[in-house]
Amino acid sequence: MKRILISLVILLAGWSSSLWAACTASSSSTDFGSLSSFTLASTAQVVETGTGFTCSGSALSLLSTNTVTGTMTRSANALGTTPQFYNSSTGSYVPYSICGDSGCSTVYSIGSSKTWSSTSLLGLLGLFNASDGTLPLYLKTATGTNVPAGTYTDTLTITWNYSICFVGVLGICSYTTGTVTSTIQLQFAVTNDCAIDSAPDVDFGSASLPASFGTISSTLGIRCTLNAAYSVNLASSNATSGDWRQMINGTSLLQYQLYQPDGSAWTASNDLSETGTGATQSINYTAKVNPDQTNQPAGSYSDTVTVTVTY
Repeated sequence: MKRILISLVILLAGWSSSLWAACTASSSSTDFGSLSSFTLASTAQVVETGTGFTCSGSALSLLSTNTVTGTMTRSANALGTTPQFYNSSTGSYVPYSICGDSGCSTVYSIGSSKTWSSTSLLGLLGLFNASDGTLPLYLKTATGTNVPAGTYTDTLTITWNYSICFVGVLGICSYTTGTVTSTIQLQFAVTNDCAIDSAPDVDFGSASLPASFGTISSTLGIRCTLNAAYSVNLASSNATSGDWRQMINGTSLLQYQLYQPDGSAWTASNDLSETGTGATQSINYTAKVNPDQTNQPAGSYSDTVTVTVTY
């Protein structure tokens, strides 16, 4: 019996030297990439991030519970317990969520913890399946944000506490425990975007003489990224005559012009300049038939004006 006990001690000692589990934490980084301000506002962006925490050890630890707990210690730009991205150039923030899965069914606020556990070291190590071989988390941006273009960043700090059995044979277990900290550098880029939300047709109605047509007021609906500078160009499909646009009916021409809010002629060479708000802006303008032109034959006159927004 004495020999058996000595042999068992030697055997366990031999196992312990080869089955030791080691855990480390290091800095990592995740880049959401580049997306337009409209996409950011309308669609939540979800990415997997490596956490920088990993363990190594034997797959033979079978009968013990191994646990790793990650506490979301700090977001450099947090508002209360909500982590946020920040753009130092504009002073703008984008909130985001820390999730345990890609569907974001469980959200972890700053100060909360997520625990990974397994009754086998093999099972635990199988959870280290992020692209960098560490424990994964998922990040999800909030929708409804209205922010300028630029680079948004955050630093997420996670404190790790682990307790891992490196033998676990017949319930005999020697745990290795520890506390380490990892940091994740996060960033994404927001780009400018614009959309023409509305550009209704203009109808002067009917009149027998050019001077009898009334002035028409209308509006373009333009939406551009907050603080984005943009210009609006209006180009006619028909040739112009001096400072006048022209509607055509066969070989006959009826002169007219569009006017910017300040009253200046909105010619193809005189673009309107504006700054985006992130919401639809109403660009008011007027349309007027040249009252001093010669009378034209009866008929239907038309022109096609192309609206181009440059940003």
